[in-house]
Amino acid sequence: MDEQFALFREEQRFSQWWFWLLLLSAVSPAWYVWWRYAILRRPLPGEEMPEWAVWLLWLGAGVVLPALFASMRLITVVRHDGLYVRFVPFHWKWVRIPLEQVRSVRARQYNPLLEYGGWGIRYGARGKAYNVSGNWGVELEFTNGRTLLIGSQQAEELEKAIREVMG
Repeated sequence: MDEQFALFREEQRFSQWWFWLLLLSAVSPAWYVWWRYAILRRPLPGEEMPEWAVWLLWLGAGVVLPALFASMRLITVVRHDGLYVRFVPFHWKWVRIPLEQVRSVRARQYNPLLEYGGWGIRYGARGKAYNVSGNWGVELEFTNGRTLLIGSQQAEELEKAIREVMG
């Protein structure tokens, strides 16, 4: 999909300080175990592990998991031919949102935890959501009654661009 003729484009990442603090706190035991086993060569007393397991734990939890979250981003593009979202690295291709099936669109404030159970590609009682940070987004209601919320730091501009394409 060519973004050259975009009416609106936004790229968001997981940038909340508390999120990264939580993630780094969660993976720090993997780094500690790796440091004890691989660097100091002193395993924790009573908890000997095979060396391959230490390296696997460190690589998976200590390196790959933080790298995965660092690479995540939500890209939202509005063009004259539609609305597109891509949640990298989970979407390999752009997801086109069929605006011809949208009944209503509105920018609104929401509670990511209570309404959708958190951030990411989420399914909640209110429908589906794509969000990575903040508590503002644009909610689309489709003719079949389903809803889709796209998180945005520029919710009013996104709503305006969608309305322009919808006519």
